[in-house]
Amino acid sequence: MTGGRAFWPLLAIHAVLVQAVSYGMRPSLSYAVLDLGYGPGWVAVVAAMFAVPPLVLAVVTGRLVDRLGERPGLVIGGVALTASAVVACLGSRSLAMLVTATALLGVGIVFSMVAEQSAVAGRARPGGLDAAFGGYTFITSLGQGVGPLLLLVPPASGSQAPPLVPIAAVCGVASLVILAVSFGFGSRHRAARAPDARRWPARRLLAIPGMYRAMLVGALILASIDVTLAYLPVLAHERGIAPGWVTAMLAARAATQMLSRVNLARLVRMLGRRRLTVVACVVSGLALLGLTPPSPVAVLIVLTSVYGFAAGVCQPITMGWVAALAPLGTRGTVLSLRIAGNRLGQSLIPILSGAAATVGGASGVLALTGATLGIAAWSATAIPDKD
Repeated sequence: MTGGRAFWPLLAIHAVLVQAVSYGMRPSLSYAVLDLGYGPGWVAVVAAMFAVPPLVLAVVTGRLVDRLGERPGLVIGGVALTASAVVACLGSRSLAMLVTATALLGVGIVFSMVAEQSAVAGRARPGGLDAAFGGYTFITSLGQGVGPLLLLVPPASGSQAPPLVPIAAVCGVASLVILAVSFGFGSRHRAARAPDARRWPARRLLAIPGMYRAMLVGALILASIDVTLAYLPVLAHERGIAPGWVTAMLAARAATQMLSRVNLARLVRMLGRRRLTVVACVVSGLALLGLTPPSPVAVLIVLTSVYGFAAGVCQPITMGWVAALAPLGTRGTVLSLRIAGNRLGQSLIPILSGAAATVGGASGVLALTGATLGIAAWSATAIPDKD
């Protein structure tokens, strides 16, 4: 990978803090809505506001990064994350303010992630996209593990919810660090912009052979990760399994996910990109299906570990896949469209899962989600083995 020696340390600080803010603020905002006396329906509305900005701003975000480089996108992301924390602190007792804070959080995340991913792709050596994105997603996994620790802050007297104000204050300080670090990145990749980049509207980019299939794999895998996060506690409750075992399952999933990402380049050399991705999708689906029948807790931990390892392979590979397919000067736009597709999958799959839950409970949800990964496996057969 090319670039200054400070690039990866700066990226690590930035990416870890961005994910920590996201994974700390999102559940805290949901708890705050419930603490105000609003029902799960309003939680769903607030959660949807996190997905709306990537869907609305996908092309705008990507074009900005393609035209001006990464630094402006990172700075805008840092400003939006800081504003989200401030609004949450000042409006913790107002539903409208909580919705606004969530929307700002979504804006900050999409600008930050598109710019980060564009920077990683721009500094990858020829043939090194898998290794670059494997390292990047390993870093983001660390932040995703740190963020939920903020929920351990003791609740205020008379409340069972984690206190939003101190959590938002911590996230605000982290966001200021994110903003400061953003100025350390260059914007030199704007020089690589092709003269005809504007001739590539979103629909034409999505029509590139293999593009929509790459995005489909990423969206289905990410949606499955969200579903397991939401429904493993439900599965445990239905079977009388103590919450501590759920923590063990989620920790095992996270650990094996990071293990696969840090070894991604080696796995690609061993199996090839196409075979590895197809097998990973199949194994992920079978692991989720294996959770549906009654099983000892030890078996559930093994299955979630296997699922985490396999699912951890797919995200960095699809990032490299879409980056490689992007025409010159459109990489930021393509990566932003990928994030928008992921958010769409995160919105639609839980809706279908809710319908499955009414029929088969948590087992039905996991079975449906496992089946969708069969579609992801088919879609992954389009991935090229060569760069």
